[in-house]
This record gives sequence, C-alpha cells and structure tokens, in this order.
Amino acid sequence: MQSNITKREKEIINLIAEGYSNKEISNKLRISECTVKTHIKFIMLKLQARSRVEIAAYYFKNIKEFSE
Repeated sequence: MQSNITKREKEIINLIAEGYSNKEISNKLRISECTVKTHIKFIMLKLQARSRVEIAAYYFKNIKEFSE
C-alpha cells in the first residue's frame, strides 16, 4: 500500500469502492463535497489512477491493507 495515503483518504477509497457518490461520501463523513473532491484528486495523484474505477480496483487488490 502507498504509505503516504492518509486515514481519511483510506476511508474515501473504501466508500468509492462501495459505490458511494461524492455527495453521499460528504454526507457520511460530514465534510463538504468540495473537500471530498479534493481528497479524490490527491488519491488519484498518489495512486496514479485515472478514474474512480481504478481507485476501487486498487481497494479490492489491496483489501487486506484496509482492514488493518
């Protein structure tokens, strides 16, 4: 797993993998939708992902890392 992924980013990656929209993530985590978009932008940069699908694929390939 990328060691520089924050706890909040891990939460968002998990929710993306579960199919949550940005608005649903913002409601669940009680943060603004703009903040969610910013987190996703940094997640994509860190993972070199080009889409939410690639973020979800990363989650499922590394699921053990998320359960620690």
